[in-house]
Amino acid sequence: MENNKYNELSYLNDKSVKTPFFEKVTLADHQKDGYWIEAIDINGNGKLDIVTSGLAEGEVVWYENPTWKKHTIAKFPLPVAIDYGDINGNGRNDIVISHNYGNCMFWCRPEDGKISWLENPGDFSDPEKLWNKHFISDLMAAHRLQLGHFTQNEKLELLALPVVGCRPFGEGVHEPVSVTLFDRPDDVQNAPEWKGRLINNSDFRIIHGVVRNKFGGYSGSQNESVLLASEEGISWFFFDEKEKDWKIIPFGEGDQSGQAPGFKGCGNVAYGKVGDDPYAYIATIDPFHGNMVTVYTRESGSDLTDKPWKRHILDIFGEFDPEKQGPGHHVVTGDFDGDGDDEFLVALRGPMPYQGVYYYKAIDVEKGLFERWRVSTSSAARITVGDFNGDGRLDFATTGYYTPGYYLCDNSQVNIFHNSFADIK
Repeated sequence: MENNKYNELSYLNDKSVKTPFFEKVTLADHQKDGYWIEAIDINGNGKLDIVTSGLAEGEVVWYENPTWKKHTIAKFPLPVAIDYGDINGNGRNDIVISHNYGNCMFWCRPEDGKISWLENPGDFSDPEKLWNKHFISDLMAAHRLQLGHFTQNEKLELLALPVVGCRPFGEGVHEPVSVTLFDRPDDVQNAPEWKGRLINNSDFRIIHGVVRNKFGGYSGSQNESVLLASEEGISWFFFDEKEKDWKIIPFGEGDQSGQAPGFKGCGNVAYGKVGDDPYAYIATIDPFHGNMVTVYTRESGSDLTDKPWKRHILDIFGEFDPEKQGPGHHVVTGDFDGDGDDEFLVALRGPMPYQGVYYYKAIDVEKGLFERWRVSTSSAARITVGDFNGDGRLDFATTGYYTPGYYLCDNSQVNIFHNSFADIK
């Protein structure tokens, strides 16, 4: 049973809120892999494709929209994170990926952690041909990646975020991580590696979630910045152009209750728009691989950095197991019902009854009131969002959690969930 002691203010749906309904389409069944999923237009036809990968078999796979035919585009030892962008400068979506991760975060060695990029070929007359790989750098325990413009707008940059500190054989689990920024080389096609610089190795531990945006330009810059979910909680991390330095603004400390032995803070983060406020709430899963679903809210009209943000615990999914941890793994936001406000989705890896995807709808943001429904029972490692069938409604897709040495779900699937309840505009 879910622990609902924090849901005493639950909302009784009076039918003014649309009940979510999504139609499931399975792209892959009983796969012996499953960790990452991303929505990317690979062939430039204006349709969002699906790209997945996993640490077991190490294949990077492209499911082509609308046939959803599967193409293997690369193979790596232990791939982890994916991001995408026009790295080559030719208008196509290339892929950046971290790989050679090592056995696990508790047993990383100095040689465990590499980053590469995959060159989109543009010509898909032979869709089974593997993409060209280009090495970027070694980085121990590299776990999350973000392509963007963080310090300037002229040249693409890569923000690389390890999950643990750079000390081998488990000694760095709760040590500060080496947040590193890489500059795209001018001759990116032939560069042997990318030049990187350490930008923080003192303030973040166990970074597991990152989301990129400009966040209102509060820093006085139009460059991008990130929200981080780490052992310290939720942090806004950005480069201050005036002071030429990286700044941290904490928004909340996450779970500090001690209910998760060995872990604290936040594991994942996403922000949601309500009304005219693009940052009306922040949704998290607490702590790392946690069992708590929480939202942070602030008073209407208050500045993004006004203190304090108020933390509301919406759900606790089971007891936190120190060995297996909790079922929560990812959170995303989007306007699924088409009313102009963002809902959020939570991915649970399982096992049942703590498995699938939950949909949370804001009823009264300042009071932390959200209604929720389970919209999938399939094990979910991560969620990606997009309009996959072109009907104008926001859909989502998931991949099952199948990671040897940590958690193997009964049936790892790649699923698309088509939105069948929002009004088509």
